[in-house]
Amino acid sequence: MNVLAINAMLAGPGLLAYLGEGARFLVFGGAQPAEGGAGTTLLAAAVLALPAGVVENGRLSLAQADTAGDLAVATGIATWGRLEVAGGTWVADFSMSGPSGAGQVKLVVQNPPEGDPEAKLYQGGTFFIGEVVIGG
Repeated sequence: MNVLAINAMLAGPGLLAYLGEGARFLVFGGAQPAEGGAGTTLLAAAVLALPAGVVENGRLSLAQADTAGDLAVATGIATWGRLEVAGGTWVADFSMSGPSGAGQVKLVVQNPPEGDPEAKLYQGGTFFIGEVVIGG
């Protein structure tokens, strides 16, 4: 899929418009299920801003409603994430990693202990959703 097609799919009347108010990005640890399957260990949840992000050069950047970041609800390594609309309706699942990893979603943990995996969350710690790569 080319960058123009991805931009058109995600922006305009695409994904960002569909998400609407109250959309969330959930962060899980454990094995990623088949798309839309049951969640594993919930590590964190971020309420998304309205609009939920921006699309540029075939990449989606999600925007958290709280610009100071969101807090992790459990300790663990983020392995996958889920995008859902208000009310919990499934939209899409993504692989996750730290900023230098190969995940479709890059997770940024604020002030991680030295030597810890990049995508390790600690209960009560702050995290940010980085770039989301779809189709490219």
